[in-house]
Amino acid sequence: MGACTALGFIDGEASDEEDEADETVASAGGDVTFPEGMDTTESKLVTQVEGDTMYVAFNGIQNRSTDYFVAAGDSVTITGYATTESTNENYQTFKVALWELSDDRATTSYVIGSTIYYPTDGTNYSYTITGLTPGRQYKVTVSYDSVKFYVTGGLKVQGLGSEELTAVETDE
Repeated sequence: MGACTALGFIDGEASDEEDEADETVASAGGDVTFPEGMDTTESKLVTQVEGDTMYVAFNGIQNRSTDYFVAAGDSVTITGYATTESTNENYQTFKVALWELSDDRATTSYVIGSTIYYPTDGTNYSYTITGLTPGRQYKVTVSYDSVKFYVTGGLKVQGLGSEELTAVETDE
């Protein structure tokens, strides 16, 4: 019995299998067409809201978050695409997750089950994340696990209840 097993930790091989079983991959389909006039190369992360949709362009990132938006209903549909220069089979997806802002705006909480994997083949993929509370504020986090390479792409987040985004200062 190894030290990790004796202490109650799962060995690396078993945890990899468990992680893979929990991955939710977005389905092929949808479309991300940025609004006319949106400068998608302005910075590492560019957002623009039109109606109930937030458009997000990300350029050479590993991890970035949007400002907070208000959920109109109990779900949002996120369509996205990206590319990477990595050829390593372990780095051919990027992740999108939601975080909920507390009422006092002091903390954020991960929305359980909201991490969705999107392939980095430049094709549009879409997924509807459910279980949100209408009227609450959420942010989208885009992440990529490689420490050497980056992703560039875009998202369309549908289901916003307001065109107003909220920035919250943090000590991150």
